[in-house]
Amino acid sequence: MGRVLTELVGDAATFAEALEERRPQVFRTAGWPAGLPRPGELDEALRGGLLRVPYVEMVRAGAVVPPAEFCTTRVVAGRREEGFADPDRIAALLADGATLLLPQLDQWHAPVRALATDIAVELGRRTEAFCFATGAGRRGLDVHRDDADVLVVQLAGKKEWTVHEAPADGRWRPGLAPEPGAVALNSVLGPGEVLYVPRGAPHTATGHQGLSVHLSFTIREAGTGQLRGAVGEWLAGGGWADGLPERPATPAELLDTAAEVLRLGRARLAELTPQELLRLARGPLPAPVTDDGRAAPGHGPLAAGG
Repeated sequence: MGRVLTELVGDAATFAEALEERRPQVFRTAGWPAGLPRPGELDEALRGGLLRVPYVEMVRAGAVVPPAEFCTTRVVAGRREEGFADPDRIAALLADGATLLLPQLDQWHAPVRALATDIAVELGRRTEAFCFATGAGRRGLDVHRDDADVLVVQLAGKKEWTVHEAPADGRWRPGLAPEPGAVALNSVLGPGEVLYVPRGAPHTATGHQGLSVHLSFTIREAGTGQLRGAVGEWLAGGGWADGLPERPATPAELLDTAAEVLRLGRARLAELTPQELLRLARGPLPAPVTDDGRAAPGHGPLAAGG
């Protein structure tokens, strides 16, 4: 198991078993993985002036808060630009019961990107990161299902999680789950503790003590739509029909060409194994990064000027 997963869950065998059985599980280890942000770092990012919608969102009573309520407008290079996070407005909304969401933290926070990349490479699945901050007794979302396996890492405060049993088959949709079924796990997470929520398992989280902050690593998995799309991309590539006429001239030639496309396409498809199809459907994994989450030396757009 990769470094990050080992530091997060400790027991590789227990995590692998929970993942395969789609069973929620709490992991408690002694360390704090390198690169895992402290809430103070995220607060500095909010006050740094560059974060803006859609990398900052807020939810109140289950509904998205309009950006005008927590953002400000600035003049940048002579142009008025909207959607910049206003930390004072965000603090006021948090105190009033709203939840702060920092989507796709892996896209702008280099150390978190390194963590997500390590998980993605280890599991062979795209991994993203989202951060949530919720006040005591508050809930960001009602009981809902996510279309991903989720590793929740508590960063600050405490949060109570209720996770219901994962669906028995694939006939479900992500979103609100008004009839969630039997409870499989109920636990209060403290800083550094980790919760695994299986894909599709209805769950909800409520702030338990102080301002609760957690980071969610969403581990994406392919569905039937992605598998179908990957088949189309596989057939579209490879140049297997390059020898055929580009524009058949007569109806007979057109039918002959159609028959040949089918023959060649079936031969091309026969080369595709289920394992390779699943790999393609899961999408390309992120490029390797250094331990601090940065691109390799010489690959940045300004490297040539150094």
